[in-house]
Amino acid sequence: MPAKGGGESGGKRHRPRRPPKYRLPPGDLVRAVARRQLGRMGQSNRSQAGLRRALLPSLTAKDPLFVLGGWRLRKLLLDSPGVRVDVRYAERPTRRPLQRCPVCRSALRPIRNRTLEGDRVTLGYRCTHCAYWTHLRRRVPVRYRFVRVGLDGDPLDPVE
Repeated sequence: MPAKGGGESGGKRHRPRRPPKYRLPPGDLVRAVARRQLGRMGQSNRSQAGLRRALLPSLTAKDPLFVLGGWRLRKLLLDSPGVRVDVRYAERPTRRPLQRCPVCRSALRPIRNRTLEGDRVTLGYRCTHCAYWTHLRRRVPVRYRFVRVGLDGDPLDPVE
């Protein structure tokens, strides 16, 4: 039996740390590059995937290991001044209640009303973070459109 502090310890071997396969770009960098890119693209982009594809060359120029997923891009730009996220929805019939917002994954709060008899009825659900709401026929996000706006939230005047 080897002495404490010397020799091998419990059969575990020290493995050299592998270099990272990818890195997440900082949120501020993603926001700045997205605002710049939206300015070049004529104030808006038609889809989340299209904006992501347009941003990746600028991000990988800074660091070749930077990657960016669609959900993280959307989450960062939802709170970003200078960018508005417009969402197009489709209705799907279901009675199962939602657990989280499909746009930003925040908590949902029920929208309730009282009937003439005094009972409380749930009419739908509203997100506590973003502008998403749904009634009992579920509204599902189909397309995300990103629009460059002024820092106050008003649309920018077209460049002539």
